[in-house]
Amino acid sequence: MRSKILSLFFVVAATTLSYAQGTISGVVKDNETQEPIPFAVIKVKVNGANKGTKTDFDGEFLLSVPAGTYDVIISMSTEGYIDQTKTVTVADGGNEILNVQLSKSADVVNIGPVVVTAVKTKIAETVEEGDKMRNKEPGPTDIMTAAEMKERGVRTVVEAAQATPGVTIEDGKNVYVRGLGDRYTKTILNGMEIPGLDPDRNSVQLDIFPAAVVSNLTIYKTFLPNWSGDYTGGLVNITTKDLPQERYIYARAGLGYNNQATFNSNYRTYDGGSLDFLGFDDGTRALPVSKLATFPNPVLDDPALETQTRAFSQTMASKQQSQFMNQSYAFGYGNRVVFNEEDTTKTRITYGYNIVANYRNSHQFFEDVEFGEYRLESTNGVPQNELEKSRVAKGQQSQHNVLWTALIGQSVKWNRSKIDLALFRTQNGLSNTAFLREEDFEDNPAKLERTSLEYTQRSVSNANLAGRHTLDADNKWVLEWKLSPTFSSIQDPDIRSTALAYETDAEGNPTTYSFDPAVGAQTRRIWRSLTEYNLGGRFDLEYKWKMDSTRKADIKFGGLNTYRAREFEILQYLFEYRNGDNVEFSSDPDWYFQDENIWTVESDQGMWVNSPLGPIEPANNFSARQNVAGAYVMNRLPITEKLEATYGVRVEKAMNWYTGQNNLGDQVINDSLILDEWSFLPSLNAAYKIIKKADSSNKYERKTNYRVAYTTTVARPSFKEKSLAQIFDPLQGRTYNGNLDLLQTTIHNFDARWEHFFGRTELISFSGFYKKFYDQIELIAFNTAPDNVQPLNTGEAEVFGAEVEVRKAIGFNKPEKVHLSLVVGGNFTYVVSRVDLRTSFIPIGADIRQEKEVRQENARVGEVIGNYRQMYGQSPYIVNAFTTFRNDSLGLIFNVNYNVQGPKLAVIGTGRIPDVFEQPFHSLNFKASKTFGSDKQWQGSITGRNLLLSRRVRRYESFGAELEYIYSAWSPGFSISAAVSYNLKGKKKKVTEKTL
Repeated sequence: MRSKILSLFFVVAATTLSYAQGTISGVVKDNETQEPIPFAVIKVKVNGANKGTKTDFDGEFLLSVPAGTYDVIISMSTEGYIDQTKTVTVADGGNEILNVQLSKSADVVNIGPVVVTAVKTKIAETVEEGDKMRNKEPGPTDIMTAAEMKERGVRTVVEAAQATPGVTIEDGKNVYVRGLGDRYTKTILNGMEIPGLDPDRNSVQLDIFPAAVVSNLTIYKTFLPNWSGDYTGGLVNITTKDLPQERYIYARAGLGYNNQATFNSNYRTYDGGSLDFLGFDDGTRALPVSKLATFPNPVLDDPALETQTRAFSQTMASKQQSQFMNQSYAFGYGNRVVFNEEDTTKTRITYGYNIVANYRNSHQFFEDVEFGEYRLESTNGVPQNELEKSRVAKGQQSQHNVLWTALIGQSVKWNRSKIDLALFRTQNGLSNTAFLREEDFEDNPAKLERTSLEYTQRSVSNANLAGRHTLDADNKWVLEWKLSPTFSSIQDPDIRSTALAYETDAEGNPTTYSFDPAVGAQTRRIWRSLTEYNLGGRFDLEYKWKMDSTRKADIKFGGLNTYRAREFEILQYLFEYRNGDNVEFSSDPDWYFQDENIWTVESDQGMWVNSPLGPIEPANNFSARQNVAGAYVMNRLPITEKLEATYGVRVEKAMNWYTGQNNLGDQVINDSLILDEWSFLPSLNAAYKIIKKADSSNKYERKTNYRVAYTTTVARPSFKEKSLAQIFDPLQGRTYNGNLDLLQTTIHNFDARWEHFFGRTELISFSGFYKKFYDQIELIAFNTAPDNVQPLNTGEAEVFGAEVEVRKAIGFNKPEKVHLSLVVGGNFTYVVSRVDLRTSFIPIGADIRQEKEVRQENARVGEVIGNYRQMYGQSPYIVNAFTTFRNDSLGLIFNVNYNVQGPKLAVIGTGRIPDVFEQPFHSLNFKASKTFGSDKQWQGSITGRNLLLSRRVRRYESFGAELEYIYSAWSPGFSISAAVSYNLKGKKKKVTEKTL
């Protein structure tokens, strides 16, 4: 056995290192559809004799030849394609890449490629390829290929998504489509669901995926039955690379400066663990006592209480310390190996792999963070326009964010089969440190100093095993299957919150401090744990057939099952100071855990753990399971040469089970079925396509598409939403309350689109859409407690929208300026959303009331309450714009992009609580890059973000109010980063890529 393993090792090594002759490799695709052409013939003459090969089912080929110059003939005449011939020169030990697009039209072949410079042709072709892929999709779709990402200097997938119409980026990482919130946008990896670093989100944060690992990014804006039915705004599919065409090595390093965090001596931090720089806690924050421990009351004079209290870490205060620059690093390596290449008696096996790692270490500092709660006010029974203060907190907050990802992808291909295995891991460690001065105005008015030290450790580990098999020699039957297990974890070890009451002098400066729980002064320490297991599997069987010489149809059917299981636990410890009447309390939170200030039997004074029944609140400890099974059938039918319909239906069965209880103990649930829904989801996409061939008056082909679609989709409540949990945020001082009675949302979608592709990379499109929601889920603030929120079903809602997209290349057509290019583009989305207040019922105390009636009762003088309000999380408009300038002779690219979305409803007020709106964030960014080196293998870049110094603001909005009432606000500042990257392809030298 050992000798066989060693033999295989030496075979692989010899195959990898042997450069006795050169190779010609590439991919053959259809010029119109961009689909691979299987079994095309590749022929050359070697020493007067014919030598050839055929493309596999992915359209790929590899042909070994001695060093020399060859006329390569690419042929697939049996399918009506016109032969093409290209002269290539193969160096000794080199690999000449020949990517070919065959056409059935003589016009395309006769025009041929327009070669200016290698770089300029390449960027045009990559954009053009994406447009062709987009054109063939049955519904409105946006696609960015790996080549286009590289040419645009895209670093992460989130930067690629930002350039697409109707897309907004939240917090620099999460993607929302058409202004709809996270609930209606879904992210999948290689066609399979994975939980993100926040499993309660439907979308996965995209900044964890470096562009180097991605083959293409596809955003579907209408539902197709072969995808899961729980998306409405858009489905984001990230496809990772499998078989590299050649060996490559990629490395990147960068440094960044943030004007508020970098080298700022006021930056707030605290002493954490030695492995924080890797996104791991080293045990410094581990729970120091058993989670089953109970704590005796000090009146019992039990010395165990002292031992238990002293076990907790003494670090409670923040400190101010300068931080170094932000850092980012990336590395990638990939190659392919071909076995039995020359021996035609044996099966040829192609094996490829990609190894990619990415690391980021960054800091942010918000010197003006603010949180507040306000109520509608009345004087002598007369409503006032200005709001009444409930609580206001202002101060400083800092974030230290460490994120790394690693991906190992492997593929093996033989005959008509291909197996892929991708192993993905992402790790994130986020430290939050805050110092706030708070003033409470209700019940027991007081001034408090709050110090919050938080650390969140998140991880996702995923494996994706996939297979593709062509079941017959004519490539008519294709079977694909996928199996994807995932484990995700979120750990919040030792969240430390200290609130100290204080008095001030005439100038407002703190003078004396107290530790009075009656006014909210306390110390709270929390350990939160969330673990989740996912197991997803699917299969898809496709049959293709020809209706005539120009029309091809296919039918697909398949099934998918996703099982998820979550465990959630919160351990909370409250601390009090005993017999402190004559104590001079300190403003330093560390003081309260110093040895001399811990309660002892002898002194009967000091800090003690006031959790006599232990740290567990029943409502904050639950387990939940979900199983979603689905099956579908869909048919793509070209009715005429121009009219095509894709239709089908998907059936899904969703079931949720829950185990937990409320804090009172009068509601106990033991693995009960709390969601049991059948969903029948029809889908119809129709497209009428007009193609005008290139001719003497139009150099490039022009395509015009008219698209219409009707679909039904759903949105399901998350585990956290459909629970009894009461999750406290010590930083903002707010509590999230689950709702076990939530229902599934059903959405009917109508879409229409006109799109026109002209020039080589230019387009213009107009879209309209309408969505009808039933039982939509929205976040509501409690009438009696504005610092508490809860998700509720709020009746019926509608969304009307329109989109326009333009991309125009401004050419430099004179021969001496052909190396220059300027592309401008943008997209605008306008949305009107409305919730019917007559169908929305909300809790007011112990009663359930119609929302319109409640708003009328609390209306201001002169305010008219209509039948509708804006929908939660829906932006009324989105604007994206960009300009890209290139100078290919200098290897210079300069890009500027701008993004903004309109004010959206973030928290729905009830009773005396007004609505909260998130305000527009104007994001202006730029990137400049320059390639250098003999083979352009080096690239330097400079990136600037938030150049307009925009501020993140959520504020209360009330009729007639003239003052600004902040719910939450902070300024992220601007950042400048510089990076250098190295990208080497080929075995001995950088390979020149050629395309027909």
